Amino acid sequence: MSIKSMNEAFAQRVNSGADVERTAFFSDAVFAIAMTLLAVDIKVPRVAGDELGRAVVEQGPEFAAYLLSFVVTAAYWLSHHRLFRLLSGYTVVLQRLNLGLLLMVGLIGYAADMMAFYSDQVLGVVIYATILGLIGVANTTLWVYAGRRGLFQDDIDPQLLAYAQRRVAVTPAVFLLSIPIAFISPTAAALSWAAIVVGNLVFRFLGRRAAAADVKP
Repeated sequence: MSIKSMNEAFAQRVNSGADVERTAFFSDAVFAIAMTLLAVDIKVPRVAGDELGRAVVEQGPEFAAYLLSFVVTAAYWLSHHRLFRLLSGYTVVLQRLNLGLLLMVGLIGYAADMMAFYSDQVLGVVIYATILGLIGVANTTLWVYAGRRGLFQDDIDPQLLAYAQRRVAVTPAVFLLSIPIAFISPTAAALSWAAIVVGNLVFRFLGRRAAAADVKP
């Protein structure tokens, strides 16, 4: 067997398979560390006792950035978890796309600090929205790629997959669309992120409506 043939045989053997557990476990660990570091970055004020109350109040933006970042990251993790529960296998491209997602997840702490200390600055909001938006883009890409490569379990309803792929695109779309708004008003850009909640509620309503229509005699 030639070296080229051996390389091709090796690639076919190891670059795809049915075991997605190691990729899922590794991804869970990265998400967990990133979300934990969000809290670690909030330091206890080193001030006199009579100034502690004021110092804690002044940390309000840090806690707000922590809460927002934790909630959004948790939503991304839930989507990622659901994806891997539905997969029947993996390819090397899927793993590389997943590593791209984790690359951005590792920057969540940086993004949160940027929002905590520079939420009134255009660049601070743009950096935050860009990082959170790119995480969502990577997550959406995973869903779309898995669908096109037929990596989902055979018993999954194609309509369910189409619904999931559209829904996961809501959050990154809102973050990325808020970037031009930030150049007009950083506060308005931050407020526009509330559209994530509205968008997901709309998708839930439409999903329940479609499900109810399917069960009608």
